[in-house]
Amino acid sequence: MLPAHGRLPTTGSPAPSMDHSATFARHFARLVWLLINEVGSVDEQKMSLRALVTVSRGGPVTLLVHELHLLANDQLVPGALTGVRDVASQMTAHSVERIQLDANSRAADILGLARILAATAATGDGGAQATQKLAALSAKTITAVMVAPAAPPPVAPAPAPAEASREREPSRAAAAEAITLVTPIGAGDVTRLSPEELFAALANARDVDGVTRALDDLVTLAEHSVRIAKAPVVGTIFHEIVSRDKTLPDGEIKRAYVMAIRRLSKPTLLRAVASMIPRKPERRQQYYEVLARTGEEGADALIEQITQAPTAADRVMLMEVLTVLDDAVPALVRMLGDSRWFVVRNATDLLGEMGAVQAEGPLIALLRHADDRVRRSVTGALMKLGTPDALRGIYDAVHDASPEVRMQVAAAIANRKDSKTSTTLIRAVDEEADGDVQLVMIAALGRVATNDAVQKLVKIAEPEGRLFRKKDTSLRVAAIQALGEARTPAAIAALREFVGDKEREVRDTAGRALAHAGR
Repeated sequence: MLPAHGRLPTTGSPAPSMDHSATFARHFARLVWLLINEVGSVDEQKMSLRALVTVSRGGPVTLLVHELHLLANDQLVPGALTGVRDVASQMTAHSVERIQLDANSRAADILGLARILAATAATGDGGAQATQKLAALSAKTITAVMVAPAAPPPVAPAPAPAEASREREPSRAAAAEAITLVTPIGAGDVTRLSPEELFAALANARDVDGVTRALDDLVTLAEHSVRIAKAPVVGTIFHEIVSRDKTLPDGEIKRAYVMAIRRLSKPTLLRAVASMIPRKPERRQQYYEVLARTGEEGADALIEQITQAPTAADRVMLMEVLTVLDDAVPALVRMLGDSRWFVVRNATDLLGEMGAVQAEGPLIALLRHADDRVRRSVTGALMKLGTPDALRGIYDAVHDASPEVRMQVAAAIANRKDSKTSTTLIRAVDEEADGDVQLVMIAALGRVATNDAVQKLVKIAEPEGRLFRKKDTSLRVAAIQALGEARTPAAIAALREFVGDKEREVRDTAGRALAHAGR
């Protein structure tokens, strides 16, 4: 059981750790995987390469493929780790039997080798393409041994003694023996260990290489935990690393922690941390510290959880954290430029809820967005900001091309009981051609309830229009209902007159409105 404060112990017996060669193989496999599958992820490639250079200080490494299994210094590297099977298959495809890397291998040599292996192999060339590229690489710290071409069978073959065969192929014999004798857990299978054991190993590390290996094991366990839906483990590992990083002075060990945090700062891992906020509210501060440390990536993960929150209570808890994240507003503003209308709408709504005045300019610009659903959300968000520029943008939107947007604007500005609002609505209702929008604007005038607004409602409620044409009864009824909402002396006096109107529907509405105003 974890302590009540959620921090893991940092003392105790060291946990089993991998030999540096297996750690090197893991990073190398990930680099090759990135070069094959995520060519554009330059930052992650750089992080893997920096880790490889650091780990290579531990000594030389020999990578060997035997029956599509990858071995590092004759230790089997678990095939479940990212990129391990890719390296094994690519070495086989390129006819590369063995790769020998010196201690302190150069970054350029490691990257060049990874790129050669990540390239598509030429079918049936016996490794000629890879041999040519390796020669051109002129690597000083790496040697690649190609699979020897099959020799023609001798006329009188003589069986070689078993001993001599084993002496000529010591690496193959060791590979076969390692595969046979490997235990279920294996030296490199850190996924079977607990965070407590791995943090104990980290606490007992005495140099940068030991710290790097321990952090690498923790990152591997976090990645494995998110794949098997153990989000609490991810949150525990991430927070503990972030907490320790805060206390470290600048130096090699600090850089190892920074590298580990960068590796952990992936959408899947950060989403797992954010998802724990409603599930473990007592640890909300810990999850906030992780999301705050990871900048806009952490804010993005939290925003995604908010838009997918299954309950209102979950959303409230997530919003409480979002409002105190420094990088939340920049992340949301960036989302305003997304090509998907619903992403823009979600970001708009959240900025409005947060009262993010610093997002005023980008939100006003969205009043010209092509999708009217976005423009409707923008009017609501700008009303919540309430700044002068935001209000000017909303008043201009009363002439929007979309009837739905015009209705949204009318309903939004009705809460402002001032002359600017009444003047805007009076002009708009005269120019409005859509009957449904007119009804919403009339109702808004009743809520504004200025003298000008009441006078306009009285005119609309009168029985005859210009040239003695009879008015639409629905507009007259809407105006009388709005007068009942206004409840000013002038409005009540007008309602008393309309109680005697010739039209029954108008009389009945005026009576109900008068009773409503009296209450």
